[in-house]
Amino acid sequence: MKVVLSGGTGYIGKEVLTQCLNHPSITSVLILTRRAPGPLAEHPKAKVIIVKDFTSYDEHTINELRTADAAIWCLGTNTGDERVDIEYPQTFINIIKTRPAGSAFRYIQLGGAFTEPPPKEGQKERSLWFFANGRRVRGAVEARVLEAAEDGSQNGFEVYLVKPGGVVPKDKAFFQRYIFGDSLSINIDELGATMVDLGVRGSEQKVFQNQDIIKHARKLQEESI
Repeated sequence: MKVVLSGGTGYIGKEVLTQCLNHPSITSVLILTRRAPGPLAEHPKAKVIIVKDFTSYDEHTINELRTADAAIWCLGTNTGDERVDIEYPQTFINIIKTRPAGSAFRYIQLGGAFTEPPPKEGQKERSLWFFANGRRVRGAVEARVLEAAEDGSQNGFEVYLVKPGGVVPKDKAFFQRYIFGDSLSINIDELGATMVDLGVRGSEQKVFQNQDIIKHARKLQEESI
């Protein structure tokens, strides 16, 4: 299967890219990036697509994206840049939803445990003590992505939202997980494994909180033994 990956040069994206390239069911990874993602770009499964503007793809790239079976969207900011966090994934989703009817597509959106959803009609925004703009913007894109799934359900467009807490490097996992526990932190390899598996196999569950991601990853580990 062919998987599209954005944000492959970032902290989480690099882990997802590595696991995509190592997964036996994934035959090709289209890496959307502004710059080459280092040595992994030389892998035989990898195809780097340099994108100057993530809100405007050329026709050749659009046709290439339409041949994919899944996408893992790791590109985003913590500061709440609406162009990057909302317009970029929305443009990509709009392209994918023009694929022929009946062809299934799985879209995995990297969100966060502390994002703030848009207030419901008649409600006021809550006061937030830290990273207010970033949390609101990321919450807004999560809501829009889930809405896109409802609009595209008839043509096989599936959306999965993963909302990790603090993502811990492999070499510091035990110490930080001991302090914060499974509700607030997650090993980066467990996060990557869950996101890749959702792209490959999907799930009946659509939204994964931090503990759900860990549970899914550990189940995968048990299945591999």
